[in-house]
Order: sequence, then C-alpha cells, then structure tokens
Amino acid sequence: MKNEKQQLKNKNYNFNQKGFTFIEVFVSIAIAAMMISAATSFIIYGSRANLFGSDQDTAVRNARKAGAEIVKEIREAAQGDNGDYLLDLVEEQSFSFYSNIDDDDYIEKIRYFLEDHILKKEVVNPSGDPLEYSAASTTTSTVALHINNQTEAIFTYYDTDNNLISDPTSNKSAVRLIHISLKVNVNPNIAPQDYYVQMEANIRNLKDNL
Repeated sequence: MKNEKQQLKNKNYNFNQKGFTFIEVFVSIAIAAMMISAATSFIIYGSRANLFGSDQDTAVRNARKAGAEIVKEIREAAQGDNGDYLLDLVEEQSFSFYSNIDDDDYIEKIRYFLEDHILKKEVVNPSGDPLEYSAASTTTSTVALHINNQTEAIFTYYDTDNNLISDPTSNKSAVRLIHISLKVNVNPNIAPQDYYVQMEANIRNLKDNL
C-alpha cells in the first residue's frame, strides 16, 4: 500500500514537472499579446500610409491641373474691357489679371488666392454700359486643396530678361513672366514631405515678349 501511494505521488510530481507554471503561462500570454498588438499596429499604420499616399497623389494631380489652367489663362492675358492694364493685383499669394477664359466676346477679370490651404479662383464678368467689373458679378470656386505654401510665395514675377522683380506692385509694366509654385501636402505632420508643383507662364500679348 505504501509503495502504491509513493508511485502515485511520483506520477503527480512528474506530471507537474512536465506542465507550465503560472508564471510561465502569464509570460506566454503577455508575449502573445505584445505580438498581436505589434501586428495590429503595423496593419493600421500600413493602411493609413496607403490611404495618405492615395490622397496625396490626388492632391498633386489636382494642383497640376490647377497650375496648367492658370498658365493657359495668363498666357492669354489682355487689357480689360474697361481699359484697365492686363495685370491687376501682383502679390505673392494673390494674383489677378484680365483674360478671356470662356471664348466669348468679353474679357473676364480673374483672381487666384490662397485661403486656409485652399487655392481659390474668383471670376468677374464685365457688365453695364460702359462695361465695368462689379463685385456683384463675381463667382468664386475651389481649384486645389491641401496647398501648404503658408508664407511662401505662390506667384513670383520676372522681367523680360528673367530677372526677379522685387516689388512688382509698383512695377507691373515690367512683368513678363509669372512663376507659379504650389506646395502640396495632405497632412504636413506625417510623411511624405511637401511636393512642389511648379510652372511658368509668359504673357503673350506684350510686344517685347513675342
């Protein structure tokens, strides 16, 4: 009888030796939890990165489209129907000029400006007799989102020799070329970095530019 009890005790001892202790089980669960958490974070980060990349690509494409539209309109800049000079406001982040953008019989007044990371476009159609450009005839639209220029110039102005004009406001008649720079970033706080869309436009209707 004593031998049987000793054999049973030995079997239980051997079984306990082969099993896991509470600490071992706890450590295993903790390691598994960390691995699952790391895998989940990796998947979430990858999904966000892919989504951001797609949004960034879309924003860049829209900025390029906007830039091409601006260039086309600047090239065809002309004197306003009220007799105003073809360039109106020549600032770093606000540029207005006259151009026929819809192939009708009238010259529209166009202004591009940045507002809260949005590049906007104002169009004023001439009206009245004599023709004038009234604020009542103004329409505003969004042409590009996620423009991150902040204080950087969108528009810079050059003379006929491609020299930068430091004060274009007081020297509009010297402007022959406009450089456009749009800094695009859907989220400036994460990668990738800012993407620059840059274009240039010559004013065709100025004689020394032909």
